[in-house]
Amino acid sequence: MTQHQTPSTEPLHIRISDIVARHGEPPWHEALFSDGRNNVGLICDAPGLENDAHIHNDFNEWWIVLQGTVIWEIGDYPPLTAEAGDVVICPKKLRHAIKTVGSENSLRLHISAPWSNHELRGDRGNILQPFPDQSELPNLLLSKRSAMLERFGEPPWSDGLLVDDRNRANLIGHGQGMTNNAHWHPDFNEWWTILQGKLTWEIGEGRPMIEAKEGDIVFVPEGMRHHISSVGAGTSLRLAVTNPEMLHIYTDDDDAAPPPLA
Repeated sequence: MTQHQTPSTEPLHIRISDIVARHGEPPWHEALFSDGRNNVGLICDAPGLENDAHIHNDFNEWWIVLQGTVIWEIGDYPPLTAEAGDVVICPKKLRHAIKTVGSENSLRLHISAPWSNHELRGDRGNILQPFPDQSELPNLLLSKRSAMLERFGEPPWSDGLLVDDRNRANLIGHGQGMTNNAHWHPDFNEWWTILQGKLTWEIGEGRPMIEAKEGDIVFVPEGMRHHISSVGAGTSLRLAVTNPEMLHIYTDDDDAAPPPLA
């Protein structure tokens, strides 16, 4: 059973490159943080390594590939190949087997329920089943970064890649100089994985600006106002993870909402 983690009450800037530098050769895993809905960790595998295939009966598990090439076998569907910037979702009750291929180590974030365990096994069927409809978002088994860029075109744009009972994950594309409307969330923590480009976060009052790049993660606790700017050339991509309701408070004169934290 995965150990429950307590969400941070301070903003976090997680540099994946620093974590990789602390570790030796794969395989290894490091727990990163909890947002109160999920435990998020980083897994590094060498080519040829694979997990012990298992099933989660009561939650969808999903992953963000940060490096390398990884093959997923989900249920009895044909194998799926994911690379850096891609998102993979395994619906609850489906067996999943994961193997790193190619010539470089893989890095993937796993997003799991706090009560996650890996004890339930299952066998893969002898006959492959056709994929479910993979033409419309959200909740595709595999969302390719390249396909998303082609689908949406020139920024700004935002659309949901995952929506379930615990999370909504929105992929947001911005061009250089574009910003969000500063806001805060009174009752949930939000975090982002940077899939492409460079962005800055202004959080609360009097705190240092966070400068994040591809592969980094930024975590903002509930109640803290955040203003995000795309500062690098080209299109920046960030995957924003919230609760399904996504309540945003934009103004200080909303008497029905708690004020932002410093």
